[in-house]
Amino acid sequence: MRTTINISDGILSELHERARQRRRPFREILEETIQRGLSAPPSSSVKQVRIQTHRVGIKPAYQGLSMNQLYDQIEAEDYGKR
Repeated sequence: MRTTINISDGILSELHERARQRRRPFREILEETIQRGLSAPPSSSVKQVRIQTHRVGIKPAYQGLSMNQLYDQIEAEDYGKR
């Protein structure tokens, strides 16, 4: 069966390189790679990691800000003190 798929340039280059190194048709390498992926164990078998959080004493006005926003706010306040 013939179909069209979008593959990133990096992956496409890697597949072509493998086909060249193994002196096999690109189609065979692509099918083999897809088959390996399909026969791999499901990703649900990956153990989840739990991260424990701790209070760090941030002012309520700063809660919910990203680290970059927090840094910018602190830097602006520090500049205002000069």
